Amino acid sequence: MRGWALFVAIALLAGRPAAADELQVQPVIGDSPMRCYDYRGALVRTLMTTDLGDVGRASIIARMPIISLDSDRMRSLPGKMQVFFYMHECAHHVLGHMLRPTLESEREADCWSVNYGRWSGLLTRKDIEGFAPYLVRSNGSARGHLPGRERLAFLLTCFDKPESEPLAFMSKDPNATQSQR
Repeated sequence: MRGWALFVAIALLAGRPAAADELQVQPVIGDSPMRCYDYRGALVRTLMTTDLGDVGRASIIARMPIISLDSDRMRSLPGKMQVFFYMHECAHHVLGHMLRPTLESEREADCWSVNYGRWSGLLTRKDIEGFAPYLVRSNGSARGHLPGRERLAFLLTCFDKPESEPLAFMSKDPNATQSQR
């Protein structure tokens, strides 16, 4: 019964019927295999869908952390920007925003994702500068996303002046220390 409830919940979230095998544990995003773990160390699964209404969304369904990505919207973006959006959604899980969202949550997720991208070598400053043509069209959101030009400036500031090494929950190497994980 519990499995059926998860199937129904995912189908409702995704906007179309979903099969259980669509939940990926290591999706390939922008030609890079990715993996995300939440603040508890739980594996975050990824659902590729359509008609999501946004590029991505972080959620918890039946206690399972999930990143939903709109495959049509993702395909319209350069690979490095796909990586950024995946890491942004992962950041919501890493930082516990699913439990206590605030108006700062979106900026925190943006900053974490560029810090992690910089730290891991997945994103360069030039990559982030390349987001400009895509971000400038955005008006921001009531949930806390900054308008396009402000968001780009904020991302570059986070990249240039990282506050600290990000908590690295994108991969889980049993030999890594917590700060490397």
